[in-house]
Amino acid sequence: MKQLLTIMVAVIAVGWTWARDDAQQQYIQVDWYPLLTDSVGWNIYSGGLGLGWVDATSTPASFKTGRSLELQWLSVVGAKYNTGHGQRITAGIGIDWRNYHLGNNMRFSLASDGRLAVLPYPDGSSSRSSRLRTFSLTVPVIFRQRIGAGVDIAAGIVTDFNVHASMATKYNDDAEGKIKENASKHLHQVPVSVDLIAGLSFHRLGAYVKYSPCRVLKKGWGPEIKPLSAGIAIGL
Repeated sequence: MKQLLTIMVAVIAVGWTWARDDAQQQYIQVDWYPLLTDSVGWNIYSGGLGLGWVDATSTPASFKTGRSLELQWLSVVGAKYNTGHGQRITAGIGIDWRNYHLGNNMRFSLASDGRLAVLPYPDGSSSRSSRLRTFSLTVPVIFRQRIGAGVDIAAGIVTDFNVHASMATKYNDDAEGKIKENASKHLHQVPVSVDLIAGLSFHRLGAYVKYSPCRVLKKGWGPEIKPLSAGIAIGL
């Protein structure tokens, strides 16, 4: 009986201590509207859901900017620290999807050795479409500064873990009929790349520009493509 009473007292004491400490530790707040609060300290954060248009530098290929799109959720979930002086630092985990459509009568073609080439369409072909698509898990670290009533500027670095890439080319050939060429493996995308991002936002709506000095495909395995994108985002 004495041992049972001792255990009961110990459990009650631990429970009371935990409840007291839990009541005191209120510095973690759920913040789903990051641009509408200036609460000082750490917050749970989600934002940067955006749509952009993608082009590329350092490549002989030309892309259809109107059809080359980027969908991103910069931080599906993350942490934000408010300094109380209009400054915020955020870090999180996000996703990024990019779709590069070729123009100027050029197409992607995968050779037997796994190299991705940019070739012209055959003469007499029609209904042409050729694209390269990538999907990445991202880790953004962004610094934001409020410069006016609801106006923020932002700059940061996004690390991309490029987990998937695919290509698809379709066209009608007068001699051979409908041609389809698809590949989702062995495209030799760079496993890890880095983006530089900058943005301007008013309350929850903003615009961003993002540039990667890194190649999409490994050197020697395809054309040199370094993405450049710009678009709009909610909760940037």
